[in-house]
Amino acid sequence: MSPKFLSVTPQRVRCYSCGTFTESPDRWKYRLRHGGHSAVCPSCVGKVEMELTEMTSHPNIGGAVLLGALAALAGSIAWYGFTLFTDSEHYILALGIGWLVGKAVVLGSGNKRGVGLQVVAGLLAFVGVMGGRYLLVNHFFITIAPHRASPWLTFNQFMAINGQLLQHGSGFAELIFSVVAVCYAVVYPRADRLVAEAPTGVHGWRRWVW
Repeated sequence: MSPKFLSVTPQRVRCYSCGTFTESPDRWKYRLRHGGHSAVCPSCVGKVEMELTEMTSHPNIGGAVLLGALAALAGSIAWYGFTLFTDSEHYILALGIGWLVGKAVVLGSGNKRGVGLQVVAGLLAFVGVMGGRYLLVNHFFITIAPHRASPWLTFNQFMAINGQLLQHGSGFAELIFSVVAVCYAVVYPRADRLVAEAPTGVHGWRRWVW
């Protein structure tokens, strides 16, 4: 009995810019973007490179900082308020702060992306997460010591109490979610890139993130 061979249809690739199809994407490039990648034919590479340059040129840093700071403040208050309302801590809300700050920084910059905006987003997300943590720790301390001279903890007091809570295992899960939130905020404003090979699987994800 002679063996049977399955015929394999070549995969067609389409350029997202001009719509050209090909079954042999030699010298084609791929635009890495959030959520995946898009193929670019050799004729459109120059045009796409100009788009990527424009994406990172002249961001409105002031607008990014302002809108990002407002998002961080809103996220802190929302986390604090939701915790009091439900009488339980939901650490996943820290991820929401990272997403909100990252998106706000991009919008405030004029829909630009780049390393500078990644730094801004990371710092503001950290401030937002720590702000929410401060409000929660401060509320907890007021509950157990209602007759203090000041209703607000100083920075040193907050750091000392927060450190003690972490030593006793309280807030460790929150710390992990907070780190992930900051990382997400840093990745969100990352500029698109052109690469020579289509990313696939875990290696493709690493290529986008790093």
